[in-house]
Amino acid sequence: MPEKPAEMAKIHIYSRYIPLTLVLMAAVTLNACSNHAGIEGPAPLVSFKTLKNQTPLKLDKLGKPLLVSFWSTSCAICLKEMPHLADIYEEFKPKGFEMVAVAMPFDRPSDVLELSQDENWPFLVALDLDKRVSEAFGEIQFTPTAFLIDQNGEFVEKYVGAMDLKKFRKTLADMTGA
Repeated sequence: MPEKPAEMAKIHIYSRYIPLTLVLMAAVTLNACSNHAGIEGPAPLVSFKTLKNQTPLKLDKLGKPLLVSFWSTSCAICLKEMPHLADIYEEFKPKGFEMVAVAMPFDRPSDVLELSQDENWPFLVALDLDKRVSEAFGEIQFTPTAFLIDQNGEFVEKYVGAMDLKKFRKTLADMTGA
C-alpha cells in the first residue's frame, strides 16, 4: 500500500539531514578515537598539592619537562597505563623529567592514597578536590588525559585516552637529549 503524501514529505525532509548527521557522527568518532591532540601556548600557572610533599608543586617554577596526567581510580585504561608511565618516569627522571598524576575530584582521597602506595608509584600523585587544577587545564572530561609540558612551561602535547607509549618515550628522548 503506497504511503500518504504527508508521510512522504516527512521522509523527504528528514532524508536531507542524513548526510549532515553522518558527517557529524564521523567527526565525533574520529575525534574521540584520537589519543593525541596538539595544543599551543603556555601551561596554566597552577600548583599541585601532592601526597608525598606538603609544599605545593608550582608549575611555573619547575623548569623541566613535565607530564601532568589526569586519572581516576575507576579508570581501567589509567590503571593499566600507570605501571608503564612509572617505568618511563624512572628512565627519564635522571634526565630532568617530572610527572604528576592528578586524581580526579570525584575520587576519594583515601582510595587515591591507598592505590598509589600499594602500587608504589615513583612519580608525584596529587589530589584535585576543589577542581581548580582540572579546570585550569580546560575542564578535563575524560580519563586518562595527559599534558606534556616543556622546561619553559609551554604545552608540547595533549593525550586523550591511552597514550602511544613508544611515541611518548621518543618525544621525551628528543626533549631531554637522551
